[in-house]
Amino acid sequence: MTATSIRQQPHPSPHRERVSLWSSWFALLAAPHAWSLQLLINSALTGYACYPHDVPFEDPIWGGVRTTVAVIEAVAVAVSLAGGFIAWRNWRRTREEKPGSGQRLMEAGDGRTRFMAMSGILVTLLFLVAIVFSWIQFIVLPGCGR
Repeated sequence: MTATSIRQQPHPSPHRERVSLWSSWFALLAAPHAWSLQLLINSALTGYACYPHDVPFEDPIWGGVRTTVAVIEAVAVAVSLAGGFIAWRNWRRTREEKPGSGQRLMEAGDGRTRFMAMSGILVTLLFLVAIVFSWIQFIVLPGCGR
């Protein structure tokens, strides 16, 4: 392959200038990080509130545990939705980067920026479901050792 033949080939991601690198990575990683943090923080908070020593308590040691956990869950949902919105916006800006639909994107993998945007949408939906199920579990299950 010569230098002239390399220059004649189109760039695999021709619309890369329409989307910043920061927004691509934020869209892809916001929801997984939000889920991970809410899981770690809420597990530690509820674990210590109900089982600080050798014997579990009937009720949490402080009254604001449920409110704190609900706020952390809401923040995780908000961060995930922000990542999903940015992924959707990136998809709108780059969806015409290569010919074909989303199905073609998954088969060929052409167009890195639109691939990252579509991946961000899918990852956000997956982790948003995980966050919502975590929230439902917290609402439905009784507190501490009841």
